[in-house]
Amino acid sequence: MPSTLSPGAAFLAATVARRFYIDGSTKSEIADEMGLSRFKVARLLEQSVREGIVKFEIATPNSFDAELSEELRKRFGLRRVIVIDVPEEERTAAGIRQAVGRGAAAVLSELVTETDVLGIGWGRTLSAMSQELTELPRSLVVQMGGMVGSVAENSLELVRKISEVGGGQAYPLFVPLVVQDALTKKSLSTQPGVAAAMKLFESITVAAVAVGSWDPPDSQMMASLPLHEREALVGKGVAAEVLATLIKHDGTVLPDLQDRSMATGIEVLRTIPELVLIAGGESKAEAVHAVINAGLGTTLVTDNSLAELLRTM
Repeated sequence: MPSTLSPGAAFLAATVARRFYIDGSTKSEIADEMGLSRFKVARLLEQSVREGIVKFEIATPNSFDAELSEELRKRFGLRRVIVIDVPEEERTAAGIRQAVGRGAAAVLSELVTETDVLGIGWGRTLSAMSQELTELPRSLVVQMGGMVGSVAENSLELVRKISEVGGGQAYPLFVPLVVQDALTKKSLSTQPGVAAAMKLFESITVAAVAVGSWDPPDSQMMASLPLHEREALVGKGVAAEVLATLIKHDGTVLPDLQDRSMATGIEVLRTIPELVLIAGGESKAEAVHAVINAGLGTTLVTDNSLAELLRTM
């Protein structure tokens, strides 16, 4: 579109724009130096953009799919969605976990402040996140569920690593995620260290949790349960889990493990101001969809293979 400004006005607008956008001068400084009113300077800056004299280019990281992220954010009503673009040749389970973990580390570094209480779940992608996390404000770090997973990737080790990055106090849970019965849970909950951590559950302001898939199976927690119990829960339609909260495909929450799980429950999860869901890989698409259907999550960090499936659901 041809400019509506005269050559003289266009030159003046370009000069003002250069002083403001490139040299970093304030509008007041430009007005004083060029003998213009501050109002005139502001109007020239607006004209320089409208007339195409100034053109903005927003450069997003090559690994970030901004368009797909925004599409999913709007569709599911989330506060933010971060879709990591993992090249096809790198889409192994380990490659996806590392890429999504790196994205989650970047998100957490930006979200957490010194006044926050940071809750941490568990999972192999969260373990990858902890390896990528290089800076974090000094905040309280709370383990949101008892131990599950391997020796190197359990929630206790995650809390230790993450608290060391920021130097904040850690509140670990030296207990299993799912115990034998409600009486055992009650007894363990009175132990001083356990009680101190669980008391902070309702104070968590930012949380990072993984999404476990039950259909198809891709969950450390599911694998830790006895076979007969797994089969019974799958028969009830469990599609996903967050901590020890079981969720069906339509978002219905099943309370089966709540009375004997040493973890943050659904009521608290729904009130956490910033709940970051972290999951990658096609196998977890249905699970992520179920968790969002349950009304959980303000932020989703995922990869393009999962995101492409999620956009069709």
